[in-house]
Amino acid sequence: MRNFGLVFAYSFKERLRSKAFTYLTLIMIVVVAALVLVPKLTQNDGDSAKGEIDVLDRTGAIPNADNFKENVSASYDWRMITENERASELKRLAEKEALLGIVQIENQGSQPVLSLTVNKADDAPYIRELNSYVQNQYTIFQIHQLGLGQEQQKQLTSAVQMQIQEMEAGSKSLTSTYWPVYMVTFMLYLLIYMFGSNVAVSVSVEKGSRVKEILITKVKPVQLLFGKVFGVGLAGILQFAIIVGAVYLILTVSGTGGVLELFGMPVDFSILGGTTIMLLTLFFILGYFFFAALFAATGSMVSRSEEINQVTLPISILLMAGLIVAMLAMLNPDGTLAVVGSYIPFFTPFVMFARIGASDLTALEIVIPTLILFVSTLAACWLSAKIYQVGVLLYGQKLNPKLLYKAIKAL
Repeated sequence: MRNFGLVFAYSFKERLRSKAFTYLTLIMIVVVAALVLVPKLTQNDGDSAKGEIDVLDRTGAIPNADNFKENVSASYDWRMITENERASELKRLAEKEALLGIVQIENQGSQPVLSLTVNKADDAPYIRELNSYVQNQYTIFQIHQLGLGQEQQKQLTSAVQMQIQEMEAGSKSLTSTYWPVYMVTFMLYLLIYMFGSNVAVSVSVEKGSRVKEILITKVKPVQLLFGKVFGVGLAGILQFAIIVGAVYLILTVSGTGGVLELFGMPVDFSILGGTTIMLLTLFFILGYFFFAALFAATGSMVSRSEEINQVTLPISILLMAGLIVAMLAMLNPDGTLAVVGSYIPFFTPFVMFARIGASDLTALEIVIPTLILFVSTLAACWLSAKIYQVGVLLYGQKLNPKLLYKAIKAL
């Protein structure tokens, strides 16, 4: 047990002192800070007007431009112009000064026509709101012209009230859960892959430098394997806690209340809840030990660290497949692909978290896949320990299945 503690402490400290640990932690925190703070700074800049928009009304339906800011877009200064000003304003628009567009409203035959003159279509992101507002104002104007009573005017201009009645009120919806679950699932994949592959690289480097030949005389191979896996795993949990704590601190200090603005869409991490975070931590731990054991076994099968990418490629592909299945499972958490993927240990950590975050699973639907993953993790650790004991002592020959079977049988 003392030797296990020494290997565990060495692996933990080695991981903390590595540049990869420091750089990844800082990069993740900087990325989250940028995602939180940049939209807020952009939003502050957007409070000032982007330019001017002229409105020329030939129908008499628009008395003034007072309500354009409120009903169309607050990002522009709207003003009414007369027919005599039109030529000079067109010149200003062509010279690309502060003027960004000219709106004309006129009657052609018996039909109202709204025309907009801009230098390019990208200058008019407000066109849908503009059309709706002008249409509404024109309708009110025509009703006044007909001399209808106030009650009749109210009936004609009343907007249809839409009411949504949820039969499963309070259940999770894809609209609100997609981005939080997507981002956390990707972070889960990234951390498991990073720490798992680090175990494989560490094992192969020690074997390639012949340090293993010295260590193996003092420490049992199993103690070496699990001391390294647990040491790197604890460092991973610490890094995971630092990143989550930093994200919580940034969201709190920024005053967003747990809501991140991403490309104009709100990403509310608070909907995950304490139970989901606890299950996320559980799947991170089980997923890490499952894949780290496999990575450690493959790391012991190579004689040089340069060969590590080749032997770990199948595990990396399985990890990527798990992430892809999880992404698809989010779209249909109760579909066949999601349910089947939950019971495949290679996919379980990612698919289960995606399903839990995006749906309301029963306790049985959570417990059974978790138990399967737990048993699979124990089996992977047992098998990896056997492979590790054989692999670390083999040099100059490839570890094929036949040789591996004989070696394990002889242990």
